[in-house]
Amino acid sequence: MSAPPPMWQHEVRVGHDQQRRAATAGQQLPGNDAGDEKLSETWRHVKGVARDESKHYDLMDLVRNARREDTYQFPVPGWPSMLRVTSPALPDLPAMVQDKYRMCQTVCFCGVLPEIRRAWASIDNSLFLWRYDRSGDVPVEYCGEEQAIVCVGLAKPRSGVFLAAIQHVLVLATTVEIVLLGVCTSPAKGEGSDPYEELSLQPMPLYSIPSDNVIMTSFAASATGGLFLGGSDGHVYEIQYAANDGWRQKRMSKVRVTGGLQQMLPTFLPSFLFGAAVPVDKLVVDDERQILYSLSANSAIQVFDLGPSGSDPAKKVAELTDFLGEVARLPTGRNVFTLGEDKRGTAIKYLAVIPMAESWKVHLMAVTSNGRRAYFTTNSLVRGGSSWGSSRDGRAVVPSHLDPKKTRPTVLQAIDARGPLPQAPVIGARVTADPNTRVMDVTAALYSQGTLLLAESAGPDGRATRLLLAARNYTLPPPSVNVNLGSGAPGLREVVSDLQQIIPGETTAISCVPQTSVLGPDAHPGGSWGAMQDELVAQMFSGPPQLVVVSTAGVLELERRRPVDVLQALLRERAPEKLQQFFEAYGAPEAAAMCYLIAASENQSLVRHGKSHHGVAVL
Repeated sequence: MSAPPPMWQHEVRVGHDQQRRAATAGQQLPGNDAGDEKLSETWRHVKGVARDESKHYDLMDLVRNARREDTYQFPVPGWPSMLRVTSPALPDLPAMVQDKYRMCQTVCFCGVLPEIRRAWASIDNSLFLWRYDRSGDVPVEYCGEEQAIVCVGLAKPRSGVFLAAIQHVLVLATTVEIVLLGVCTSPAKGEGSDPYEELSLQPMPLYSIPSDNVIMTSFAASATGGLFLGGSDGHVYEIQYAANDGWRQKRMSKVRVTGGLQQMLPTFLPSFLFGAAVPVDKLVVDDERQILYSLSANSAIQVFDLGPSGSDPAKKVAELTDFLGEVARLPTGRNVFTLGEDKRGTAIKYLAVIPMAESWKVHLMAVTSNGRRAYFTTNSLVRGGSSWGSSRDGRAVVPSHLDPKKTRPTVLQAIDARGPLPQAPVIGARVTADPNTRVMDVTAALYSQGTLLLAESAGPDGRATRLLLAARNYTLPPPSVNVNLGSGAPGLREVVSDLQQIIPGETTAISCVPQTSVLGPDAHPGGSWGAMQDELVAQMFSGPPQLVVVSTAGVLELERRRPVDVLQALLRERAPEKLQQFFEAYGAPEAAAMCYLIAASENQSLVRHGKSHHGVAVL
């Protein structure tokens, strides 16, 4: 359970009559002294300014208004990379895990669970969990299963089902059954700073069901506690669970949500009646629009409606089986995809939900194996033009036909596409690379807060990883860039950077560590304001995004530098010419505001964590 906000983070001031009554009764209302009132008033003002500075541009308009020659840019030569390693070095996998791996007999998998600050590895029938942010941490081992573990996932449980001490549920799928484990985290005894210090796994024998000869290959969970598994048989399953057995519902059951008539047949029949099965590689849940997506190994995408509240049984509403044909028919897609091209380059490797803070039109983004992007919508009423209206208080207003509470998903149609990231230029050279000449082999990806991170195979044997990043470019555009096309939204300009080192091993997972803003969850980029917050504003209240990369050689922690982090690094170099370039790139007002941010911080290292005097980084 998160701590309550400080007393100065209150929207409503207590009335004078209430204060007078409390004073007469000899009571002291919390947060009503002069200091807290002043801070509260300042907080509301700063939050309002940050809201007003949000850019009400829909991602669809930004992508459509981008010119090909201005799509990608590279950092100014001599500036630091936008990716910074925060780990001292790439720590090896724990010795306990390495010893078990040497004796592996069947399968092994690994990944990361940032919600509880743990990395995980499953080797045969053993599961290991350890702190990725702490060197030498002794893993927690679970070996309560007889068969090999093939799928691992973490979820927030439904309220009222388990004891309050169980904060998360760990879903384990073996070759023969699916089990739930309770996860309890707590601070160390006598210390309350780290809520994830202690971790214990609680077996729950009553929550176990057979997998019916289906090998589970993917997992996803919704914010409402829904559990979903994708199988090697090409079907999607929902795991339903309750506190007790009932005459209408078992304590735990597995329901197939795909297949039509196949749901009525035994599991061994479809293998020869309906052709070879295509495994489900990925499942993704959109917790804002209450939609579940599945991605099969042949790049087919299915759409499931979870109901307006997200608590309804999953219902399949759309399916896309010809990805290449769908995106190549678009006027913009013809410049990115070509009918008849090698399908290995068009295989979808990653699906990302587009939050409503970025777009009410674009709902899903697909990334192919060579780094190209396609954007989809589930709303058949989506058309061109601007998505945003405005109310009297200046906040964004969405048209009713785009509101997911009123219009549920019915289709999956491509609406735009974007070319792959370009080759990095030679240092000091002008950007002349053609984005369509890049040949990539994407093994993992992450999209968060408007930033795309790609891991591609590197090295002569492909057993190393190179990280590439594409993020919104907030520098002033050159005069040749048209910033007022069509809907009035500027074109989407992205800066491309890479991690200036090769990561050993093949990357299996990339995740973003949850973080909060000093102005509350609504003020965080991707919050509920209804518009993507400009990073130049967001960096005043939130620290740099923290990333975790899991490879077969170990776990690496990274952070993405914000513009203020780049300025801080340049100031340390004491290079006047680079500082002049920075002021020219962002403009004197923005650069000066970043200087105030650094000066107002308690110390320079705290700028990276969004901390400053009184918890607010602006004066």
